[in-house]
Order: sequence, then structure tokens, then C-alpha cells
Amino acid sequence: MPLVKNFPSKIFFFCSQPSPEGGETSIIPSHVIVEKMEEKVPEFVGKVSKLGVTFPAKLPKEDQPGDIISRSWKWLLNTDDQEEAERRALERFRISSTKFNQDGSMEYVFGPWSPIEEFEGRRVWFIPLPDYSKDTDDKQMHYRFGDGSAFPIEALDAYKQIVNDNNVDLKWQKGDILLVDNLCAQHARRPGKQPRVVLVSLCK
Repeated sequence: MPLVKNFPSKIFFFCSQPSPEGGETSIIPSHVIVEKMEEKVPEFVGKVSKLGVTFPAKLPKEDQPGDIISRSWKWLLNTDDQEEAERRALERFRISSTKFNQDGSMEYVFGPWSPIEEFEGRRVWFIPLPDYSKDTDDKQMHYRFGDGSAFPIEALDAYKQIVNDNNVDLKWQKGDILLVDNLCAQHARRPGKQPRVVLVSLCK
């Protein structure tokens, strides 16, 4: 089953309070990333398509109030039973390993996944790559090829440049509503000053 089938297909945004400075939402069509990456780093695209990518993640035992990226594994997997959570994680998200810590948090390794999927006749770059600098040590690079080898910094630099050169920044105004096709576009938030309140709803 394609990876895209297990993820929300639509994301709704509602701007309740725009940032007084910055805080834009950047959007880029995912097929553009594939095309540009094949132009700039074709060897990397070929290798990552063949071997896939792995990366670690950690979820707390309980939700962290006010932090959307710190929802618990209970919320994500809709169970409070550790054995059932592990079964669902392995089944739904192609996780290669899981571990529960003494504090109740859950660690796991995603992948190997191919970051490129085909959706509605187009090849899309589905898994965003991290922003590393040339000073980053290989041991700190958590995203790796499926065989465990590190990503070349040149490929990450190319990805960063492509995203920066081809995205569109949406400057929020109070009351704005945005619908993003999560399977065909990537989005990110620009740094900004508080207060900023943009509500998000994920739809299958």
C-alpha cells in the first residue's frame, strides 16, 4: 500500500490571530521538488528511491498542552495499551523498531520509506528533508538511507535551496482560511513574533 494512503489528505488552516511580524506559511508543490532534485542531485534521488530513508521520533506518554507536535502515542495510535500501540505503529506507519521508556514515552524509527511517491499520475516528494548545515556531524544526522549510511550534505543543501527558491509565502490576515492538499504540497512555518494563533484540522 502506498505510504500516502496512511496520511491525512487535506489540511485546513484558520487564522485566529496573525503574527505582528513574520509567521507566514510557506507552500510548495511536491512534484516541483522531485523535478528540481533530479536536475541537481540525480545520484542521490536514485539512491534514496532504491534504499529509502529512515528517521527516529519520540512521542510522550501524555499530550503536551498547547503543543501540536507533542501529542502522545496514545492519541496518535488511539490506544493506551503498549502492545496494541506497537502493533498499530508497525502496521500503519512502516516503523522498523519501537521502544517504550521508563517515563512511558515511545521511541521508534520510521522507515525505510521512499520519500518519492506517485499520486494522481505525478511523482511527489512526500517526506520533507531536515535542514542541516555543513558543520553538522554525521552522527547528528538522524535522517539516513535505508542501509544506515548518512545523507550527503550536498543533497540536503540542494533540497533546501529548491524549497527556498520555489515556495510561496502566505501572509496571514485575521479570518483567513487555507486548504492544502497534503498529498501534493508541502508546507512550513516562517519564524515570527507572538502572538500568533493559526488553528489546524487534519482530514483523511
